[in-house]
Amino acid sequence: MGQDERIQYYASLCEQLYNPSSNEKRLSCQEELEREFPTFTDAAPSKTPSLVIHTPTETAQALRILLEACPTDPYVQTFCFSRLRQLISSQFSIFDTDTKKQLRAFLLQYAYDHPSLPPFIVVLLGGVFALLSKLGWLDMEEYQQIQPAMGQFLSTSMEHRIMATQLLTVIVQDFNAPASTPYASMFRKASSGFRDTQLLPVFKMAFKTLEDLVARQIPFSNAEQEARLKEGTAQLLVQCLSYDFTGTSLDESGEDIGTVQIPTSWRKVFEQEHFLPTFFRAYQEWDTPCAARIMECLVLLASTRKALFTSDQERDHFVQTIMQATQAIILQSQGMNDEKCYNEFCRLLFRFRSMAPLHEIAEKPAFEQWIELVADFTVQAFQSWNWSHNTSSYLLGFWSRLVESMAYQQNLKGDIKTKLQSISVLLVRTYILSYVQSVPNRIVEMLDDPLDDEEALVESLIMLGKIARLQYENSSSVLLSVFDPIAVEYQELVAQMRLGAVTEQLKNALDVIETKFAWLTYFASVFVGSRPAYATSDEVDAVDGEVTAKVLQLMEANQSLLRVQGSSLLNAKLDSAFIYFFQQFRKAYIGEASATAVYNKTSEMFGISGQLHMLDVIMQKIVSNFQCWRDDEVLIKRTLDLFGDLASGYSALRNLRKIETVQYLLRSSMLEDGNPIQFLDEQRRCRMVYYTILCKILFAEDIDEDAFDTFISRFEKPLDDLNSLTTLDSFHAPRVQQLLHDTFRDLRGVLTSLQSKKHFSFFFSWFYPDYMQVVLRGLEACCTSIGSSSPTVTDAPPAPMLATTTLVIHSLLKFIAELVQNKNSRLNFDISSPNGLLLFKDTSRALNIYGRYILERTAVHPDRIYQEKYKGITICFRILANCLGGNYISFGSLWLYQDDAIDQAFQMMFQLMMSIPMNDLLNFPKLTKAYFLLVDEFALSQLKSIPMLPMEPFVFILESCEQGVRIDDPYIRTHASATLDHVLTFVIEQEASLVKKSRKNQRRSSWCLEYVKGNPHLMASLLVVLFGMVLFDTNNDQWQLSRPLYVLMLLQKDVALKYTNQVVYNQLPERKEYVANAFKQLLDGIGWTLARGDREAFSRKVLSFRRELNANQITLSPLSAPMAMSDILSV
Repeated sequence: MGQDERIQYYASLCEQLYNPSSNEKRLSCQEELEREFPTFTDAAPSKTPSLVIHTPTETAQALRILLEACPTDPYVQTFCFSRLRQLISSQFSIFDTDTKKQLRAFLLQYAYDHPSLPPFIVVLLGGVFALLSKLGWLDMEEYQQIQPAMGQFLSTSMEHRIMATQLLTVIVQDFNAPASTPYASMFRKASSGFRDTQLLPVFKMAFKTLEDLVARQIPFSNAEQEARLKEGTAQLLVQCLSYDFTGTSLDESGEDIGTVQIPTSWRKVFEQEHFLPTFFRAYQEWDTPCAARIMECLVLLASTRKALFTSDQERDHFVQTIMQATQAIILQSQGMNDEKCYNEFCRLLFRFRSMAPLHEIAEKPAFEQWIELVADFTVQAFQSWNWSHNTSSYLLGFWSRLVESMAYQQNLKGDIKTKLQSISVLLVRTYILSYVQSVPNRIVEMLDDPLDDEEALVESLIMLGKIARLQYENSSSVLLSVFDPIAVEYQELVAQMRLGAVTEQLKNALDVIETKFAWLTYFASVFVGSRPAYATSDEVDAVDGEVTAKVLQLMEANQSLLRVQGSSLLNAKLDSAFIYFFQQFRKAYIGEASATAVYNKTSEMFGISGQLHMLDVIMQKIVSNFQCWRDDEVLIKRTLDLFGDLASGYSALRNLRKIETVQYLLRSSMLEDGNPIQFLDEQRRCRMVYYTILCKILFAEDIDEDAFDTFISRFEKPLDDLNSLTTLDSFHAPRVQQLLHDTFRDLRGVLTSLQSKKHFSFFFSWFYPDYMQVVLRGLEACCTSIGSSSPTVTDAPPAPMLATTTLVIHSLLKFIAELVQNKNSRLNFDISSPNGLLLFKDTSRALNIYGRYILERTAVHPDRIYQEKYKGITICFRILANCLGGNYISFGSLWLYQDDAIDQAFQMMFQLMMSIPMNDLLNFPKLTKAYFLLVDEFALSQLKSIPMLPMEPFVFILESCEQGVRIDDPYIRTHASATLDHVLTFVIEQEASLVKKSRKNQRRSSWCLEYVKGNPHLMASLLVVLFGMVLFDTNNDQWQLSRPLYVLMLLQKDVALKYTNQVVYNQLPERKEYVANAFKQLLDGIGWTLARGDREAFSRKVLSFRRELNANQITLSPLSAPMAMSDILSV
């Protein structure tokens, strides 16, 4: 094949790669192209490439030839620049000086020869040039001359000038990107060097272009050319100003907080008389999107640090220029009809206030006029709520920061302070009215309602609460004045509903009014929630009391309507607002013993005179929500969140115990008619959370066992009913299965809250052993009911009975998992107690019941296999891991007396493991984590004790760990590595015991050593995989991987030596000597014993080995696993 034909063939492969007819075709083209243009970081190809390329330099030359031969083919350009980037990233240190210079010159010349490249190709080309520059920055002075290299572009033609701006934009962006590669330290140094030497000249060039554009001194061939240069210049300026000048954060200047740390060397540019006016003039004269880009520049300029300027006069001039220009923009509404410009201008105001303190801008002569204009602009923005949804948060941020700073500004003039106070009230009034009055339009036009996203809404409203605190009495009066007329409408509407039938029209009117009330309640919430922890007074707290009274009055009216009309008129938005109000009131006042004035108004109107009374009101609302919203999962969860918040504070928690409503909940039973907690029948997922909170309240005080028995007695009747069932068939009734599921889900919530040994002993004494039989018999019955149905694989969804039974099984298993979990040492029984052994025997029985059932269920539809099979196995793995890792069970006694429980538990564990295909074991995350935790605990605590382990599970564990260390999850990799470390250490210890001819140890434990010797291929494979992960992978877990690797090298020193020789042989000629010396340093000086010091020394050397490779920009050429295994086992 001639060169022209070969080039055409490669071009067609590139096109098929990025525009494939099928995924198989894409993979085939990718494999062939990567084989023809190797980067020498992949394993050796299975097929011989047609191009004979032996070095990275030859690959770079081949890519250059292909690029030059196809100057207009975007597919070829995309592949070549992407491949060139990979090659440079991995093999830069291999290139000699001439090659490095040629590569840089080629990239510049290619851009110069093709100035009209598509933008996405320019991005790729600029990315390669930036990477090349960063890698060679410290060694080659020529690489540091980036801005001068663009000189020829600027003086040739307009297309070249545009190309220069686009390239520089990409280069600046890449130099500023977070350094997360192995060369992070080198890239940070290059970034700092670029900032110190090149960024200012680039910025000056971009600003000069901006000046020329504004002055119209640049001739263009057409309007499209002018627009491209404007866009490129604006983007370059944004990238320059967004640079991480401090080098300590990830794009700090890109956030809406903080200050842009412009270097002092830029001072002269910023202090030029025409500097800021040039940007503002460009904004005024340019169309979007260029105008929006310039406004982005102004946002960054407005955040410039104060210390940059030579004197206060320069700084004052800078601030005053921004104030005058923003004033002109507001007066003339320049660009305000474009949403992007409008949004960026609001950001400009927000960032300007962050940079300029109030006392500084208040001293300016035109401050009052300026602040009035900004206030008018804000009022219009609030009123135009449907124009730009993202602006109100910036404007609220501007004013909230302004208001907050007034608290510590003592030198403000009285008239300015008065003006700001009046403005704050105006803004509060406008915001409240705008959003309340928007309700009918939102409903009629079916617009997005901010009330549907409480989290985002609250983020903005909190800032409104801070603004209101400046003139709190007047702001609260505004809120209350809006409340009153709507309350009158509400009362009239309620009266109409009581007199006659509730028509659809009345329902719609009620929906509008209650949605308005929801807004007002949220406003009241942030008003009360913004109460400062300091600098408060009884007068302000009394105002909060009036606001609270209005909300309580509204809630009472709403409750009275519901009592008459029932749940058909419930409003989720209003009740969500009530919940949020009580959360804010709790934060502000519950626990504040001195804040009594807040209850003045509530005491007068409702008799609520203190915290206990208010907590009772809140609890009554919680109970009401449980009753009314039993079908709404979202409202129930929010109500439980409020309940949990109340139980989170120490004083509130103790006070809750005193409230009659809580006392009623503590002693109430689900079986009572009309019980409010019957919502749990509908929201079964909330049962556990509810009982966890309730038990937290119960244990807030040091209770005795009698008090606990009184509380837990609510579960005795259902458990006794279940215990009285005489046959397993009795458990198959749907009512019984539902009772099993609910009862043990509730008890799991109780168990979760038991943190101390004392409280757990109360539960254990009550539950065990009598009620444990309910768990075992229920589990056996459920497994029998499914197992007898002989299921077949179908595409139909599972039958309801099957689904319910599976849920019951999972609920019982999860209860056992919680019961055997020894958190906070709660299960550490007395030394004379047999409870640990008895509990494990019952646990073993449960595992075997479920295990036998699930092993028989071989026909499960693939779409339901996790829910119906693997989820239960996952829970079983966790149960056994909790037992093994709890350190409360004397397993030695079980082995000593040859108890069947431990042998049966482990035999079932092995059967369950091996019933799972390896792909499934590694592809279901929860199953994978539970499995590797279990084998880690087993290898650590039981491997040395078990008399005999069959070869199949032993090999399966090692093979699974070999796959586990490859998974990019630190949790899984850590447990897989630890398991290998424990197993292989045990093998070496057995080998040492044989050498010592210890007959006792030979008879008891030689099976493990025999298995290892009988599977040399597996041991060699483990070594290849672990060594490969340490040498060739970019993971951050080398320390964990080094632990089993060290033990493997102790076991197979000859194999390890052969493997390292293979690695050295497989490297490029220029690197062989270096890599050989690196291996020598890695392996020298190690004692090669199981002593902790030798292990630690090897792990440190592995980390040092990796650091040296990265520091020297060396990427090792990997060995393919089959090739390595073949060579290792060939001798």
